[in-house]
Amino acid sequence: MAYQNFGDVMAFDTTYRKNRYAMPFIPFTGVNHHYQSVIFGFALMRDEHASTFEWILCTWLEGVGNNSPLTTITDQDQAMASAIAVVLPNTTHLLCSWHISQKFPEKIAHYYSAFPEFKTGFNNCIYKSLTECVFEARWASFVEKNHLQDHK
Repeated sequence: MAYQNFGDVMAFDTTYRKNRYAMPFIPFTGVNHHYQSVIFGFALMRDEHASTFEWILCTWLEGVGNNSPLTTITDQDQAMASAIAVVLPNTTHLLCSWHISQKFPEKIAHYYSAFPEFKTGFNNCIYKSLTECVFEARWASFVEKNHLQDHK
């Protein structure tokens, strides 16, 4: 019932073998109209291969009446991405901003410390742009302001 009402966006991620069986646990979750997390299903996996993700997604999809979500959010796992492309070809696959932001300290910490306004401007682009057009405009301005046009 929760998936029928709130299944337009579904997130799933593995827990990296933290349970007592040393098996990855995958909760399939969404958000309801009160901005509360709701669980659409879950799975325990023996391994994290693309074929296993495909089987789990097919089985989960069957359990929710073969009704694919419009959007799926995951971490940057290639096996998950492959399985989504095969099993949910009409679903938009997005990467979780939290997982991406965990790499910020490693990748751009030197900018944060050297330029006090950098973090605020960067975060405004990433977290406060509600549309693609707004993001693109803010990003172009941010890159120009910080002289990053030729920076890889």
